[in-house]
Amino acid sequence: MNVNKYRIGLTPDVVDLEFTIPVEQVWDLTGVDDGYSTYEREVVESLLNNEDFETNRITHKPYPLPGSTKEGTAINYNFFFKSANTNTYVCSYLPKFETKQIYYFTNQFVSSFWKLDLYDTPNTQSQKNYITIILPVSQGAFEQSPLGVNTVNIRKPDFRLNFVGEKEGFFIYWLKKKNFLDIKTFYMSAKFFDGETGKFIRMINTPQNASSPTTFNPEEFFYYKVSFEDDPITNGPKFYIVQKHPSGLRVGQDGDPINWYEYVNP
Repeated sequence: MNVNKYRIGLTPDVVDLEFTIPVEQVWDLTGVDDGYSTYEREVVESLLNNEDFETNRITHKPYPLPGSTKEGTAINYNFFFKSANTNTYVCSYLPKFETKQIYYFTNQFVSSFWKLDLYDTPNTQSQKNYITIILPVSQGAFEQSPLGVNTVNIRKPDFRLNFVGEKEGFFIYWLKKKNFLDIKTFYMSAKFFDGETGKFIRMINTPQNASSPTTFNPEEFFYYKVSFEDDPITNGPKFYIVQKHPSGLRVGQDGDPINWYEYVNP
């Protein structure tokens, strides 16, 4: 029987009185927090699809050094701009910036960078960009240039990246396991972001032919091929090599850098 009203009658001679009122207690929210936690876990698992997104740090595959018993590991890039003065390609920032801008690392220069994008295919209609590598202008070799009455050392776009020293851009990070994306071959393009103009400059892997500067196959001339090699123990990616596309000749080693040239669209 449910009772929600009580009537207690008292007489004047009642001094001590003890009574118990039964009150029903129903905790409707008991365990609700547990339900929220379970639901949250189920949603996260459904979104992640139980895939392992841990990444491997992939290094440039060692190669024999001429005249030495040691192996080299450095990855080498050279970038060339078209010089308006000589109408030739030069490995220098001077076609885009003044000596004082490069030497003093002005905002226009230090805001610039090289952008390497790795796609799953060279076909621009269907490709997806999976990896991006940024090379800052603060890295690279030096060249001499006059500044007033002095000669100063300024950076040039000649990169030698390795485990020590200048290493930003040396490693490639990719999925450790293949159960989500099993891609071992990528196609690398290059662009330069000019911090003075705020525009990207596209690069090409071969100097343009002066007589027919736009007559070429974009799938071959705008890309290098990057291939991953697996670790036989973990079966995950361990090394990468860079090859000319489509010939397959390896580049990027000491004495044989990956060359990029400014693409001038007439």
